[in-house]
Amino acid sequence: GKYIGQCMDEIKAELRQENFAVKANAVAKLTYLQMLGYDISWAGFNIIEVMSSPKFTYKRIGYLAASQCFHQDTEVVMLTTNMIRKDLNGQNMYDAGTALTGLACFISPDLARDLANDIMTLLTSTKPYLRKKAVLLLYKVFLKFPEALRPAFPRLKEKLEDPDPGVQSAAVNVICELARKNPKNYLSLAPVFFKLMTSSTNNWMLIKIIKLFGALTPLEPRLGKKLIEPLTNLIHSTSAMSLLYECINTVIAGMPNHNASIQLCVQKLRILIEDSDQNCEFKSPAGVLPHSGVHRK
Repeated sequence: GKYIGQCMDEIKAELRQENFAVKANAVAKLTYLQMLGYDISWAGFNIIEVMSSPKFTYKRIGYLAASQCFHQDTEVVMLTTNMIRKDLNGQNMYDAGTALTGLACFISPDLARDLANDIMTLLTSTKPYLRKKAVLLLYKVFLKFPEALRPAFPRLKEKLEDPDPGVQSAAVNVICELARKNPKNYLSLAPVFFKLMTSSTNNWMLIKIIKLFGALTPLEPRLGKKLIEPLTNLIHSTSAMSLLYECINTVIAGMPNHNASIQLCVQKLRILIEDSDQNCEFKSPAGVLPHSGVHRK
């Protein structure tokens, strides 16, 4: 305790110096102390000062400290709006990327409202690095400021067909998370997701899409008929146990009257149960069998 107290005194002295390198190094030390459980909220103004540095190596240290110790109720967060907007609209994509990453950790309803348009503008950036981060941050914006969803949704929908697979995957993630609360609102996107499901080789994206279809099929019976063939093909061909599980779950929960597919799923359940991955072993009986009726026969 005494040693840490001495370190804190040294850091406070360094923060009062004019040399920006010394200040940034002091904030980096505070970040480490915060990870050890020490309160550094008293240094909020100093962290913002380092965040505002024109030099990326210092700016990154400031945003890291902010992402660890700021939250939506931190009083000094309201002072960051114009600085973050400047970073988002600047020429240096790494400044903008660091701002997007940090903002995701401490965004408040006010910041979400004030910066929503700046974040949406980055959806049309020529750099996939920024488009992907902006798409993911929009989810946090929608949680804090739901009014942003309606104007942002058409642009977000466009990102489902982005030429960059990382941006595409990010858009799928965001829309699937939004659809968990109200799947009915996203039925109109079924054709786009169907196209992605039949053309993508990204297993994690396929898992998200198939989970979404699992929520949509009870709402639209015709969708189940269309999904039978691609889902059956995936069940036959995939070696990924997590993807196999989601395919089986969606078929059994959403298409209970398609006997041939149900029988195939029951056969494949044995593979899941016998797999050495304990996640699959526990999930398969608990998650799938209650829908299937198999346990009652």
